[in-house]
Amino acid sequence: MSISTKLFSDQMLTRFSQVNEEIELRQTKISTGLEITEASEKPIEAVKLSALEQSLTQLKGFQRNTTTAQARLSLGDTVLASVDGILALLRERAISANTDTVSASDLAAIQIDVAQSREALIDLANSRTSDDQALFGGYATDIEPFGLDTNGRIQYRGDGGQHTLSASETTRLPTSVNGAEVFMQVETSDGVASIFDIVDSFEAALLTNGSYASTLSADADESLSLSFNGDRVPRDVSFDLQGPSGTVSITATDVIGGSCDQLISAINEQSSRTGVSATAVAGRLVLSAGTGTIALSALKIEGVELASLEPRFTIMTDDEPPQTMVPTAQTLDAQLEKLVLAGQDIAVSRTKVGARLKRAEVQEALLQSRALTLEIDVNELGSADLGKVVTELQALLVSRDAAMQAYARIGQSNLFDFLK
Repeated sequence: MSISTKLFSDQMLTRFSQVNEEIELRQTKISTGLEITEASEKPIEAVKLSALEQSLTQLKGFQRNTTTAQARLSLGDTVLASVDGILALLRERAISANTDTVSASDLAAIQIDVAQSREALIDLANSRTSDDQALFGGYATDIEPFGLDTNGRIQYRGDGGQHTLSASETTRLPTSVNGAEVFMQVETSDGVASIFDIVDSFEAALLTNGSYASTLSADADESLSLSFNGDRVPRDVSFDLQGPSGTVSITATDVIGGSCDQLISAINEQSSRTGVSATAVAGRLVLSAGTGTIALSALKIEGVELASLEPRFTIMTDDEPPQTMVPTAQTLDAQLEKLVLAGQDIAVSRTKVGARLKRAEVQEALLQSRALTLEIDVNELGSADLGKVVTELQALLVSRDAAMQAYARIGQSNLFDFLK
């Protein structure tokens, strides 16, 4: 079958165009290093590669979250270490304040130190991350979680949420500890108190030291006339009562401030063991005994767990000036135990942060392993074999050049060349 010159030229030009496209494709693969430059080349492989790249992108997002969680937890551990250091210093100050040789000037210096430590604790509790989020505010990361109320006490204004970040398809990592649990829930023998209230209690005990008595006493022949001051809420009251016959712990239930009835009943129930009897005279509690000494000590009031600048619950004598007895929670002796418990509570929180930081590190290692596996799969499927592609490119260039030379020679021939 004969082929016209025009048809031959058209076919050769089409073939040259196809070869040039193949050459350009190899050149693109060499410059980009990619095996699949267009989805139409290898549709099935392109779909697999797209899924792998999407998984790798998601995995890198999980890795960023894990890094963020580690940074927040490390900051939390640093902050809590500083809090622990301040509480250790306050414990040393409490020990110093309870020594027999401490002077008034020493106590004043300690009080200044305690006040500054309190401010430092507030600043640490309100610590913020590098992206200006509250570290201990729960979900409320845009506020200062700890602040003063109308009574001058530190209150928690965050929430009970636990801030977390996704670290895998099924895992969320906590990025800190909740501020209410860390700073506001110290378990003491008298109940739950905040670290700030414990520090405030220590400061109040320092400021009121020497203004109040922890023991009231009188000779039995003089009797002991007392008034009990409190509020209108029924509370249990206990104290140690010493009389000529011995010392007994007295407990009166549902005592209302200003009323002596429950106290009289409780004291008289133990008269055989103490030798002390109680009566009410003009609304006051009068204790009397035949001989010896009458003494009250170790006063405890239900609900009174910390020292205050102006104690509401007191027992006062008729002396001029009157002696005022305060609950044991008001004394310097009672402060050290609570400061120790506050330090233990912070130690527990640091342990929790450390465990969460370790978990984040383990998760990071797992994500790195998964990312490496995915990167290998993406590389095998999507990266071009440069040696093979260069060889193909060279073959195509040689083939194209040879075909073009042949086409040029054939195109120069005429009828007379064929008749020769």
